[in-house]
Amino acid sequence: MKHAALLLLVACQSALDQRLAIVREPRVLAIVSTPAEAKPGAAVAYALVAAGPDGPIGDAPAWSLCLAPKPPTEDDAVSASCTSDPSALVALGTAASVATAIPATSCMLFGPDVPPGGFRPRDPDPTGGFYQPVRADVPGADLAFGFSRITCNLADAPPDVAHDYQTMYVANQNPTLAVDAPSDVAAGDAVTLTASWPADSAELYLYYDQTSQTLVTRRESMRVSWFATAGALPVDATAVDENDPTTSVQTTWTAPSAPGVAWLWFVLRDARGGIATAQVAVTVH
Repeated sequence: MKHAALLLLVACQSALDQRLAIVREPRVLAIVSTPAEAKPGAAVAYALVAAGPDGPIGDAPAWSLCLAPKPPTEDDAVSASCTSDPSALVALGTAASVATAIPATSCMLFGPDVPPGGFRPRDPDPTGGFYQPVRADVPGADLAFGFSRITCNLADAPPDVAHDYQTMYVANQNPTLAVDAPSDVAAGDAVTLTASWPADSAELYLYYDQTSQTLVTRRESMRVSWFATAGALPVDATAVDENDPTTSVQTTWTAPSAPGVAWLWFVLRDARGGIATAQVAVTVH
């Protein structure tokens, strides 16, 4: 069985292993849910970005929803059943992208509502969110999971606060990404890569502070992951904190020493699980 690559939709505190930035084997770089957040029963569409050492991978993945809550004894982002037990999955078909509905039971299986079978409700992520796992099986690549944010009610808040959250909370939207990268470079050149987004892509959102039992307004942090098929990148990701109004980040890519075509990918993630991607083919001469 292939190993599972869990594509977490939360920002890393530090992500600086260059081995992740250089694509040396086929793998999924991102799974995008549109919309980024939905209520149980609402429609969503899934698409992915997959890459290999020679560039984009166009093979259609086999998609499925995971419906197995994670036991408290497991540390992975999804239940082990979702990697090996067909009964824990709902097949969505094999296609470049698929559309489905968020299961009506998602807030019970993966959110704050009490799940069946003696499992405890899931803890929220640092932004107060919960996520429905979706599985993508790409031929030749490790099994990958993405996560759609699901809009659930507050389960442990005073009634008036829970009501305000239910009526005032605005679901997350995917951010918008713009990139600046060269289309051709000389072998061995060091060039600057820039990823930017509109200020409103780092959205304001309501967050329940359990200590004060009040709703507070926060702004999404942002993180850009950098990928290349060749050359060198000093970091694999660059983050912008929620208190930082910066709307762009940069890194330096050193082109490979041999001529040919190198591919670059940019994956922008906001703190609530929204994703935007871009890819650039660079001729090295």
